[in-house]
Amino acid sequence: MRGRRPSGWIRARRWAPAIGVASALVFLVGWPLVELLRVAGEEWRGGLGDAGGTMRLFGNTVLVGGLAAVVTVALGTGAALVTERTPAAGRRWLRLGLVLPFLVPPFVSALSWLRAYGPSGLMDDALGIEMPGVFGPAGVIAVISINAMPLAYLLAVAALTSRAGRDFELAGRVSGAGPLTVARTVTLPLLAPALLGAAALVFVLGINAFGVPQILGTPASFEVVTTRIYQDLARSAQPEAFSRAILLATGLVLLAFVFTVIADVLLSGVGRGRRTAATDVLAGRRGRPRRGLTVATWAIIAVVTIIPLVALVLVALTKGVGVAPTPGNWTLANFAEAIDGRLLGALGRSLLLAVLAATGAVLLGAAVALLRRRYTGRAASFAVMLGFAVPGSTLAVAMLLSYGSVLRDTLTIILLAYLAKLWAVGHRSLAGSAGNLPPDLVFAARASGATPVTALRTVVAPLLRPAIVGGWLLVFLIAFHELTMSSLLYGPGTDTVAVAVLNLQQLGDVPVSSALAVILTLPLIVAAVPLLATSRLSRRLLGNG
Repeated sequence: MRGRRPSGWIRARRWAPAIGVASALVFLVGWPLVELLRVAGEEWRGGLGDAGGTMRLFGNTVLVGGLAAVVTVALGTGAALVTERTPAAGRRWLRLGLVLPFLVPPFVSALSWLRAYGPSGLMDDALGIEMPGVFGPAGVIAVISINAMPLAYLLAVAALTSRAGRDFELAGRVSGAGPLTVARTVTLPLLAPALLGAAALVFVLGINAFGVPQILGTPASFEVVTTRIYQDLARSAQPEAFSRAILLATGLVLLAFVFTVIADVLLSGVGRGRRTAATDVLAGRRGRPRRGLTVATWAIIAVVTIIPLVALVLVALTKGVGVAPTPGNWTLANFAEAIDGRLLGALGRSLLLAVLAATGAVLLGAAVALLRRRYTGRAASFAVMLGFAVPGSTLAVAMLLSYGSVLRDTLTIILLAYLAKLWAVGHRSLAGSAGNLPPDLVFAARASGATPVTALRTVVAPLLRPAIVGGWLLVFLIAFHELTMSSLLYGPGTDTVAVAVLNLQQLGDVPVSSALAVILTLPLIVAAVPLLATSRLSRRLLGNG
């Protein structure tokens, strides 16, 4: 007769998932951050150096993050009120247009705005209109705000689905208050926590931004913390430059962490509601569609998103700088050069890193989701979110301090940074669906003799397949477009496609950099727009309109 396994073996097997998750957290997040803080403490004791310059950098960074948060929340709230509380015509397509900037990488948005509204841009050549302030803080804030606007819009839409909020708004309308009075006295006060949370989240995105201030700010001598870290690490061999980068990275992570916690607290209850008949009444579905409001909103979308993308495509198709972008001057030579030789290798490396990061982040996220009913699961979830809250430039510096002596200038160190940053995305994609799984199904499988692995493979995995696929695609997208960490960690022969676009732009190769940016962005938009317009994802993300 086969003997029973000792209780110690059973306990060890029960704790194996928690031990594995803890080990991965220490390796990817814990040790790099501890090493960063240790070295930063040593540098701090050695002196701050140019304290005035440091304060100026943080002042510029806070200015960008703060103003971007204000502009983004204002735009997102206004857009949400238009689509959810007015009888706008073509509601679903309007929502789709409002989330379109989410599909464009921020640095590509910066390039497209430069091609559309900058000196010798599309509007300058065609109409003699050059938007003032494209280079400098105004352009940086504008592009960051446009890119983050879909996030504020979706959070405002989720908050507007609150059952209590709908009831209060309907009561105000029944009492005779007009739409503007209800919006001012009822809707906006009820939205305040969600809007403040969105502002805190956008502030974090703003202070973490690198590609936009590098492309639009650096030519105007407008520096923020992330661009100075890049300058110190990528273009300076002086020891004091590396020390300054460490101190700047540490200050940035502390600032980002505080506002990430604030955003998490304020947004914890957003979107816990369902659309009812009251929503339809408040949204004016029974009223006459206002086509003028729809046209005005589409005009804004065209100015901030569609025209810049069209300008980027036209520059990529045109034979050279200064040549009119007419069909007679179009060529595919820029695209051929963009995917030839070394640039083709950068594209392949980006695809490889994105596939590995997406697969790893989903597997690691699933491991944390399995611990959700234990106190270790809550601690692991917090640690995973800590990795996501760390700015990309700070995380890159931490990885260099921890593993640079062995892995510097390799794809491995870039992959580790991706996993540390995007683990939270894979986890969040699975956590909600895993929490809704009926535990009786797993218990039934185990009672029928299935091992834990078999139960996961035959019961849990099929039920979570949509969440797994969605999380994998989201991580793949973010990793494929990632620029901040890649620009600090790449070496000879390890540059990614985003880094290649940035380098070509800085070298002044406008047509080829535009072509590579189009290759990076346009296929995603072409694939995603029909998907969002027709699928279940559209109904969940953009509503039922």
